[in-house]
Amino acid sequence: MNISLRTMQLFVIMLLGVSVNAYADSWNCSHDDLVREVIIEYPQGGSLPCDVVYKKQTEGFEDQVLWSAENQDGYCEDKAREFVARLESWGWVCLETVNQETETETQTETEASTESATETEESATETEAGAETVSE
Repeated sequence: MNISLRTMQLFVIMLLGVSVNAYADSWNCSHDDLVREVIIEYPQGGSLPCDVVYKKQTEGFEDQVLWSAENQDGYCEDKAREFVARLESWGWVCLETVNQETETETQTETEASTESATETEESATETEAGAETVSE
């Protein structure tokens, strides 16, 4: 029983890690001395509404909102990935980054999952110990 709980705990941690990487919310792109950033912003904290923001950090331009969505889930994510692919086709090198808020939320979720799995494991161990005592 101990092994299956440990396996479940590792699976949950890996799943959370994959979900963050699969749904990056920002990219840093560079070309020569220029740096640009594509960010998906969620003003209300959920998946909608959202904005795809383009920042030309080293060029002194104001941030541009390229796309927005109020009720179409996945729209901003798709548009941001398409735009990053377009930048890369023009010679930009783009790396996925995780926004600090998302990283903090993921760490909190991972810690909560780990604590839950540990508590379940401890409970199962106590039950097993109690069962062994009774059977003796």
